[in-house]
Amino acid sequence: MELEPQTKQTLAEISALLVAHPIETPRLLLRPFRQDDLEDLYEYLSQKEQQRLAGNVRVDTLADAQACLDHILDPSHPPFCFAIVYKEAQKVVGNLSVGRYPCVDRDEAVKRLRGVSLSYVLNERYWRQGIMTELLRAVYPFLFEQAGLDYIQSGYFDFNEASAALHRKLGMKLWTEDEFEYEGQRIRTKEMILFREEYQNTENRPPVLPNP
Repeated sequence: MELEPQTKQTLAEISALLVAHPIETPRLLLRPFRQDDLEDLYEYLSQKEQQRLAGNVRVDTLADAQACLDHILDPSHPPFCFAIVYKEAQKVVGNLSVGRYPCVDRDEAVKRLRGVSLSYVLNERYWRQGIMTELLRAVYPFLFEQAGLDYIQSGYFDFNEASAALHRKLGMKLWTEDEFEYEGQRIRTKEMILFREEYQNTENRPPVLPNP
């Protein structure tokens, strides 16, 4: 589905900000992908449990991963997928993508606001270490305070309990449910949202992590 000009402009602006201002936390760096990230990308995109929980395009070979990386690095569009680097190992352990889920355009009130949909993937070897919590607690303030967004939207498969817990921890609320087909099965998703006003509430606002 073709994005509306206003949506394209918002995504391009957010992309440019993330390129110009890589987000850093004590353990992590969020930056644009590079060609030499291929092996790290292949390592986590080929993990079967990660594929099942994230619903990614199947990546079974290095050539599959190269096709994904070529799409990420395609100069015909602004960067939309950013590498999560574990600084101690200088290793790409996942990615965060900025886009627009179709469910947004089915809500006329939200559709008129300035916001983005986020999706993220993490190497299975780095699960249960608080990495995505640490990263998103830096990304949310950046998007609300520096980029001036009205909302951040994200979703997860309804059987992904770890992702459900992460969304709740970050103050996101259930907004709607959706459904799509993945590898011949109908998959239900929980679509979550966090508005600027809710983010600004003291109990919901993730603490801003200091730059190392």
